[in-house]
Amino acid sequence: MDHPSEETLKRFATGTASREESRAVVAHLLKGCSACARKLRELMEPEAVSRTSYEAPLDSFDQGLIERLESSVTPLQTLRTVLGRPPDTLAERPRKKR
Repeated sequence: MDHPSEETLKRFATGTASREESRAVVAHLLKGCSACARKLRELMEPEAVSRTSYEAPLDSFDQGLIERLESSVTPLQTLRTVLGRPPDTLAERPRKKR
């Protein structure tokens, strides 16, 4: 049995294989090749990410920048944005229709 190359399986796993390659891989897998099915599962499995991969960038983020950003936006500005009303009309009460 001719097996697809590892590069072909990698392209198949990432969705970059040509139509012809994809058909050949599917046909091969349908013939019951457990070795290629196992390799394809390995290629499609996401890499493990350790907790420290996230902690280091978060720890180095500029806390002062976050504080300045938070203090630069007032609750009224946020409300105006959420309501989608022009800033000058938000302080006014809506007029009642007669």
